[in-house]
Amino acid sequence: MADFEWYRSFVAIYRLGSVSAAAAARNMTQPALSQHLAALEAEVGAPLFLRQPRKMVPTERGVSLYNQVAPAVDRLERTTSELRGNSRETRLRLGAPLEYFKERLIPLFTGEEERIVASFGKTAELLDWLEDHRLDVVVATQHLAKSGLRFARLDTESFWLVGGPGESLSAAHDDHEAIRAELEAKPWLSYGEELPIIRRFWMESFGERPPMTARMVVPDLHAIAQLVERGIGLSVLPSYLVTDKVKAGRMRRLWSPPRLVKNEIWLVYRTADRNDAVIGRFVQRLMARAGAAGYDSTNGVST
Repeated sequence: MADFEWYRSFVAIYRLGSVSAAAAARNMTQPALSQHLAALEAEVGAPLFLRQPRKMVPTERGVSLYNQVAPAVDRLERTTSELRGNSRETRLRLGAPLEYFKERLIPLFTGEEERIVASFGKTAELLDWLEDHRLDVVVATQHLAKSGLRFARLDTESFWLVGGPGESLSAAHDDHEAIRAELEAKPWLSYGEELPIIRRFWMESFGERPPMTARMVVPDLHAIAQLVERGIGLSVLPSYLVTDKVKAGRMRRLWSPPRLVKNEIWLVYRTADRNDAVIGRFVQRLMARAGAAGYDSTNGVST
């Protein structure tokens, strides 16, 4: 009969990609952890990983077993910590965009939370990790069509067109054609080659995809804001990132379209974890604090 510790070791190897990293995470020696894996493979009658020089690659049987046991391992570990009455031993794995975490999530933390292990990345990647049980909760900037996930609206961000302190537009505010032509001739700073955020703003303001190519592509919104301040180019950035800079005169909001360009921010967790006490408590606390802090949320939940 398989030992629960074998499964814990298996899940650690799967998530960390190597025996050495898994052994360090579990405070075990590598030989002891390797024995767990060997015993589990003997129990299931098939190899669970392909041993490569620098990485353990899960086999098809390994992927299948992981999807079966990982949720149970996570829940049992959290339940054990809860029964011990020590929430500090309970680990919650949170994924979020780095800029949103810095600017909007950090002010919501009070020190009462369980032990949080944060990961940063783009929404699509983070949701894949959530589906794969590598994360417990994700802050998402998109509501992507994925089964088995619940989306709770946390916040709404708005986007501003900004330039350096000496930048301005000569066209009249209501002359959209002239504004579009003037903007097309300006240098642009973008988060990615496909002009994310800028593309959304342009589509909603002018009804078409932006024709420009970014002068600089920098995958860090804070860095883009600094470049805008230096007058290197224009960009479209979340208002929470630039409001204080505009008020201080360090950059200028160049033009406001007739309809404010907004984007919803979601807290996402697996539907199977909807009754998990740790995840539920974290989500409820964060939603309540966001509402108390004046964040634009409606507490709506969708699947």
